[in-house]
Amino acid sequence: MYKLYLLALIVSGVATYFLTFGVKKLAVKYGVMDIPDARRVHTVPIPRWGGLAMFGGFVISMLTLLIVSKRFHLLLAYRNPLKDNNGDVIGMLSIGQQFIGIIVALVIIIILGMIDDKKSVPPVPKLLTQIIAAYVAMDFGVRIFGLELPWGIDFVAFPIIVTQILTVFWLIGFMNTINLIDGLDGLAAGVVAIAAFTFLIVAILQGQTQDIFQAKQLKLAAILAAGLCGACVGFLFHNFYPAKIFMGDTGALFLGFMLGTIAVIGTLKTAAVISLIIPVLVIALPVLDVAMAIIRRLMRRQSIMAADKEHFHHRLLSLGWSQREAVLFIYVLSIVLSETAIIITIFRAMPLK
Repeated sequence: MYKLYLLALIVSGVATYFLTFGVKKLAVKYGVMDIPDARRVHTVPIPRWGGLAMFGGFVISMLTLLIVSKRFHLLLAYRNPLKDNNGDVIGMLSIGQQFIGIIVALVIIIILGMIDDKKSVPPVPKLLTQIIAAYVAMDFGVRIFGLELPWGIDFVAFPIIVTQILTVFWLIGFMNTINLIDGLDGLAAGVVAIAAFTFLIVAILQGQTQDIFQAKQLKLAAILAAGLCGACVGFLFHNFYPAKIFMGDTGALFLGFMLGTIAVIGTLKTAAVISLIIPVLVIALPVLDVAMAIIRRLMRRQSIMAADKEHFHHRLLSLGWSQREAVLFIYVLSIVLSETAIIITIFRAMPLK
């Protein structure tokens, strides 16, 4: 499987790199430009829609695996019965079904992002569309089914309504977290590249499970993480300071949705409560930044969606840091948090004596 991971990463990265040239021209042609204002840190109009190139590179990498890899076909064909707390079979779930659901949901998200980058979509329709996309993925099997509580307590399957609420909130939370931190050249793409690579390592480390279906899902999560990481790296050649193109909402929503999805079918599928810590820890810095922004706006009686220049990266700039220095510093913090998540995963995998 390691060859599949490497192939997904390389193809996605190379495809995204070259697609970005065309997407940049497309954005300029249709006037999809990020115009400077008092809140933004750039001083000249920059094309948006960079997320379209990342999505294209990611899809090309998946299509490449479908064309050249028999193992990928076998992985997608695997099916598993779903059981309730009483052990009764309540349905069937396949890896391929989850994969299709992810792609369909991504198409919805990309369309939303492209429209929002061209002409701002009001908050309510935007949120409703995100809910629809999350529900589509969940309906195809991308969902948090339950948790295995500590101290030897058996796996507890959640009621359907709880599963739906948790999954939708999880995916929407990831989408909007990445969207809100996308404030400096190369920041969101770099942080997500680090997070995706971490999820790849975590999925590989957790893949030695005796549960065959969990092992298959972890392989799918690793492939998706590799493709996502490659797309971010390929895009960074155009987006790192000084950026020639921005990912826009198209990219931020794409990256956030994919991270949330990978966490659901990857780290959360290992069931243990501590598995909740791993995906949150990987993106702890953006999560904390967004949480502080929400608290700050509520205390000021502002809308939580109101824009400001008090995010962590803005504060670094106000201290005299350059964009490049601020972004690299946040990369370092993200790497440290990711290493912590990997260490936790390694200790979880060690047998108790």
